[in-house]
Amino acid sequence: MASLTDKARSVYLLLLILFLVAIAFFMFDYFQLVNAEEYLPFLKKKPAAVNHDLESPTELEKLEFQKAMERLDEEKDEIEKARTKLLAEREKLNTELEKLEQLREGIKMKEKEIEVRRLEANSREEKVKEMANKVANMPPESSVKMLENWTDEDIIDVFKQMDKDAQEEGRQTITTYLLTLFGPERRAVITSKWLESGQAGETIY
Repeated sequence: MASLTDKARSVYLLLLILFLVAIAFFMFDYFQLVNAEEYLPFLKKKPAAVNHDLESPTELEKLEFQKAMERLDEEKDEIEKARTKLLAEREKLNTELEKLEQLREGIKMKEKEIEVRRLEANSREEKVKEMANKVANMPPESSVKMLENWTDEDIIDVFKQMDKDAQEEGRQTITTYLLTLFGPERRAVITSKWLESGQAGETIY
């Protein structure tokens, strides 16, 4: 009976020692003096299972989405800048086109004015030739009587044409004689203007 008691005591003492050793081991692990997982693999913590929710994006997906939105905003800014630049260029081109259109209209008006003046000059030249021929074939007294009602410029132009026609035909001009048939004052005025003039007058009556 005594031997059984000694055996029980030995077992209890062994269990107590193991219990104390275990407590000391876990205390050392708690204070990180030893790593219990290295000696007891079953104590290693398994990583928590990640429940992938297809409708809930992960942090990586959120980061990628944020970067994509930032790139989209940058592209929008670039597009807006390009659009603003294009609008400015289009406004500039419209302004240049307006200037060119005004210039074109100005040139067209100038061409019309030149054409009108050319036609008027041709018409006047024809009238001057016609009247020069008429005066040359009229009696001097009758032609002077008609010429007295004309302007000095018209008389000078007709006389110049008469001199030109006489020279081309190889005959003597009668303009000097016709001048003598005018009154002294009118003759002096016509002679003075004739010497100073270089262009024809406006109209013929």
